[in-house]
Amino acid sequence: MRRWLCCNCQVEESHNPHEDEPLKNNDGHDDAYTRNKNTAANTEVKAPPPIEVPALPLDELKEKTDNFGSKSLIGEGSYGRVYYATLDSGSAVAIKKLDVASEPESNVTFLSQVSMVSRLKHENLVELLGYCVEGSLRVLAYEFATMGSLHDILHGMA
Repeated sequence: MRRWLCCNCQVEESHNPHEDEPLKNNDGHDDAYTRNKNTAANTEVKAPPPIEVPALPLDELKEKTDNFGSKSLIGEGSYGRVYYATLDSGSAVAIKKLDVASEPESNVTFLSQVSMVSRLKHENLVELLGYCVEGSLRVLAYEFATMGSLHDILHGMA
């Protein structure tokens, strides 16, 4: 038996003998919730789409940031610390070392997100130039914004 709350917050009880069956629309098809639930259960884990930026070696990142030391530290955000570095390619970059999450997402999920961000190209966005994933360590390298952080610009500090 299902209980339904109406707009006036009174409980109505349903005595429908078919209440535990999946809901069907007028065409006799399953509702979207049931269809999506069944699809999700049958979906295989797919490899992430290609990432359009290079994977950066952890050794190079450690060397360029003095092992993520305080001399290279330029900021701290809600997801990790940001370091300044100049890569072997000569690019000035902001290296974002992400904090280890209490509920770690899978590498496949993370790399899928990196893939999407690697394809974002717009004059108002800093470009992702590289990434590093080793164990639980996740690092993103963005082009260095010479005018300061977004926070500084928004709050008149730059």
